[in-house]
Amino acid sequence: MRKVLVILFVALVSCENGLNLKPKMQIDADEAFSTEENIHAALIGCYDGLQQQHYYGRNLIIVGDIASDNSIATGTKIEYYSVDENALLSDNILVEGIWREIYTAINRVNYMLYKLEGVTFLSAEKMNDYQGQLRFLRALHYFNLVRLYGGVPLKLLPTLNTNSSNFLPRSSVQDVYNQIILDLEFAEQNITNVLPHKATVKSSKAMLASVHLTLENYSNALYYSNEVLSMNSELEDNLNELFANSAEPSREIIFYVPFTASDKNRMAEYHLPNQLSGRWENSPSQKLISMIDAGDERKEFAAAYITPSDNQRRYFTKKYKDLSTGTDNIIVFRNAEMYLIRAEANYMLDSIANLNAILDDINAIRNRANLPNIESVSVGNSLIGLIDKEKQIEFAFEGKRWFDLIRTGKALGAVPTIDQAYQLLFPIPQSEIIANPNIDIEDQNEGY
Repeated sequence: MRKVLVILFVALVSCENGLNLKPKMQIDADEAFSTEENIHAALIGCYDGLQQQHYYGRNLIIVGDIASDNSIATGTKIEYYSVDENALLSDNILVEGIWREIYTAINRVNYMLYKLEGVTFLSAEKMNDYQGQLRFLRALHYFNLVRLYGGVPLKLLPTLNTNSSNFLPRSSVQDVYNQIILDLEFAEQNITNVLPHKATVKSSKAMLASVHLTLENYSNALYYSNEVLSMNSELEDNLNELFANSAEPSREIIFYVPFTASDKNRMAEYHLPNQLSGRWENSPSQKLISMIDAGDERKEFAAAYITPSDNQRRYFTKKYKDLSTGTDNIIVFRNAEMYLIRAEANYMLDSIANLNAILDDINAIRNRANLPNIESVSVGNSLIGLIDKEKQIEFAFEGKRWFDLIRTGKALGAVPTIDQAYQLLFPIPQSEIIANPNIDIEDQNEGY
């Protein structure tokens, strides 16, 4: 993604720190919205917000597995061990960084939405497309925040200065989700873009399926997962193609964050073992390794290994391979997730009446992994257990496992380092409590 962002957004900072309207290239902010070319450049700047190191550039994805039972910290970064042990402090660099960079991305979106209100030369269709893409991004940002921190300040206007009116109290979890749904419903009705590295109607529906599953609105989760799969239900036959660094990614991918050599991530570096020139900060847990069946083609990607001279196997994921240029695509939504959302929604609505449909969706995922069909369910192998297992293996190291454990209420039993309910949320960052007059220590998540 080109760094055309400097036209407008290079000086945008987190929600509490204001906005410099004269960034490095010294182009007036109003001029940035004077032509469609500049508006498009500003939109690219909003997508660029996804690439930051504490966001999809690295740490959000790593945290989504390392806090769970999927992986363990094996490198030198102390902050990862704190997440792995579920012993977070409010000044942990990951707690602070993820919050800060998501709010920076939100401010970019809010600023562009605000400035678009004064633009008169775009067609209605083009205006709706821009606004739909922006509202998809805002929904994604808040979806990540609310699942990690609980209720958060719900900023829908840009921070233009350091006035105290910019500081908001925490909104309720329900209010945050209500706004997420409003934004996504607008997005799915107005986006015309079809490229998967930007928001589309399909990615809006995919996120709605995930949001409604999280909220236990199973009828809506079923509806939206069906909608997505009716548009394209393809599963990539070749997993190497699915996780390739291609400019034209697999048709299974619904939405992804692209990276280039000049705009790189460090996912391969942080996951590959030292013997392969990586840092090996995050590696598969023994639980994940042992649960993958013999012959499952996903094992090569979720739990590959090398055996160095000390004869101690080093397990690692091969979903991120580009160590030299850091151009691994980060997948946010793909069709396989829609199959398993549909299976879970059908199970929750009526597991008996929907048994065949549920098994069909589970088996679609298993067959792609070269595993045989499950024809029936035994007492010791529950249907919901099968769905959960397929999700855990299928999306290992894609940053989803922690959210699934929290959503289903299984974290307390599945993660050995979690023994108290307060650990299911991250603390509100200490920097926010210090800076925001509407959030003080009494507003901190319980237990921190």
